[in-house]
Amino acid sequence: MGLIICVASAFCWSCFDLARKLSLKKISPESILIIFSLFQILIFSFWLFFFDFSFQLKDYFFVGILLILINVISALFFLNSLKISELSMTIPLLSFTPLFSAIFSYFLIDEKLKIFQYLGVFFIIFGTMILYSKSLKISEIFRSITVLGNNTAAKYMLSVSVMWSITPILDKICLQSASINIHGLIQAFGMLIFLIFMHKKKIKKEIFVFRKEYKLILITMLIGVGATILQFLAILTSFVSIMESVKRTMGQFGSLYFGRFFFNETINSQKVLGIVLLSFGIFFILNY
Repeated sequence: MGLIICVASAFCWSCFDLARKLSLKKISPESILIIFSLFQILIFSFWLFFFDFSFQLKDYFFVGILLILINVISALFFLNSLKISELSMTIPLLSFTPLFSAIFSYFLIDEKLKIFQYLGVFFIIFGTMILYSKSLKISEIFRSITVLGNNTAAKYMLSVSVMWSITPILDKICLQSASINIHGLIQAFGMLIFLIFMHKKKIKKEIFVFRKEYKLILITMLIGVGATILQFLAILTSFVSIMESVKRTMGQFGSLYFGRFFFNETINSQKVLGIVLLSFGIFFILNY
């Protein structure tokens, strides 16, 4: 049952990537985040109303504020990366999230990497080089490092991977002084305030678009909520490493399929081989 929930959750996240990419053709990344924050506020408020909560402001405040800022920046980077580049060229770069987590764990809490994890690091780096190469020639594979360095969308998504490798640690610290429901509500409310304050002029201009494209936006938000709920259930019924492996792998192959079907993105041998290597890299890092 746990594996079935993991697969369902991963499929929803992949569909959520697709829905966000489609929504970005209609409205700005800031507006999408504001709407999603409102949905999260409704859900966590409902949870808070019917269930108990615990909260210690003094212990929570600093890390909680830092987490809100990181979540806003990483979410904007993520959506802007989706907006300006191919789905199948950006989503696979999230494979670097477990890689950065392993590196941070090594330097910050002295967790030693095992031999298969080093192999996973190699697969992720080499798989990314293949993904961004023009062909499978060795010279082109190594030249892809320059391509990556000059690609704005890739730099955005790699930055997201760094930030998303840190947020679970900050979440864990916050949950020591707050229950999940109040933590989720504070984070969503904090993101909403920050986004409205920074982008209120842009939001006013897009109110008409909200009304016109409300079906697509509503579907996007419902998929996101479903993915979030299923992920909570997956964490409760399976190992986190298994859940993350399934999520990232399905997300990568989903980006390849959805990118081709909905946006007419090219499928070539570099993409397929690169994503296969990235998937192996994730598995080795998370499960050994």
